[in-house]
Amino acid sequence: MKRFLIKIVVLLFYFNIQLLTAQVVYKEVKAKIDIEEIENTLSVAGTVENLKSEFKNISFKLSVFKKNKSNSNKSSNAQDGRVTLEPIQKITLSKTQINKSAEDQIIILLLIYDEDNKIIGKDRVVFGEEDTNLGILKPKDGLEMVGIVSNDTKTKLGNDFYDLFYNAYSKLKLNSSKIISVQEELTFGRTTKISIYVDSEVIEEFIAKPDEDFLKYMAETAAAKVFKYFKNIEKQNKFITQY
Repeated sequence: MKRFLIKIVVLLFYFNIQLLTAQVVYKEVKAKIDIEEIENTLSVAGTVENLKSEFKNISFKLSVFKKNKSNSNKSSNAQDGRVTLEPIQKITLSKTQINKSAEDQIIILLLIYDEDNKIIGKDRVVFGEEDTNLGILKPKDGLEMVGIVSNDTKTKLGNDFYDLFYNAYSKLKLNSSKIISVQEELTFGRTTKISIYVDSEVIEEFIAKPDEDFLKYMAETAAAKVFKYFKNIEKQNKFITQY
């Protein structure tokens, strides 16, 4: 009986290791941000490499979040597009330049999506970070610093939900290196489907409707599910440490 229990524990340990690994390793493409710093200018290139021996259709989003610590000025911009990758091909997706001072905090984020709008690759570079252990900036003023919450909505309705979700999520004060993405897909008629992803895993999906109370309820529900998702990961980490 004791030997049987030991086998169960070992199997659970192996399962948790595999689960955690699957959540952070992308095997289809490799996203990479290349940066060249000359004086006070950052030359940024977002690149992607197809790791498979087959053609692959992808879309991408290269985002820059910038905040000045001395005057709290903040800005963000993004470039996106679609491309077909040849087998085992590496290409440059987008380029941009950023002016940088000693007072600037900057996050550069590259997300790669498959044809179903699921994240299959990501890279992030941080300048002027306040916490080198977390590798992210602390959320003092609501800029995308509590981890990254990517806004991939297409309509005003979707953007309204994003604002409500981000407000609810920020109140949870979760610090995570994982990417949260709010995506919107046009469906039949004039309706849209909103999906909340953590990396490539769907946490919540629903059909949106122009009702503020409904959107607020769904935003709070989605934020609670994200919180539960991170707590489950935390428990898995503790299980492995204790074992």
